[in-house]
Amino acid sequence: MNLRILIAVALIWMGTIGSARGLQPVAVFPMSWVEHVNIRNHLLTFKTQDGQLQMLRMAESVAMRRETFSRGDLVNIEVDLDDQIVNIVKVDRRPESHRQRFRRE
Repeated sequence: MNLRILIAVALIWMGTIGSARGLQPVAVFPMSWVEHVNIRNHLLTFKTQDGQLQMLRMAESVAMRRETFSRGDLVNIEVDLDDQIVNIVKVDRRPESHRQRFRRE
């Protein structure tokens, strides 16, 4: 009986560690440019700062609509261990001084 409980606890613990592992970003692509958005297959093609083209799948937790991202958008991208995009944020292209001025108005 104790062995069954121990095995059950071990399996549950391994499952929670495995699912949490997939959500942690392990790679960040700052200042990347969107090249193509494939809504149907949840794929995003982007160009990194050093000019490499990458095509990665969006994680289910990340909502992507056609009007959200378009070619030429400047974005920061976080990727998990499964090579899925877990976070993507548009970057404001205006200089910092302009952003601060607009906050005050």
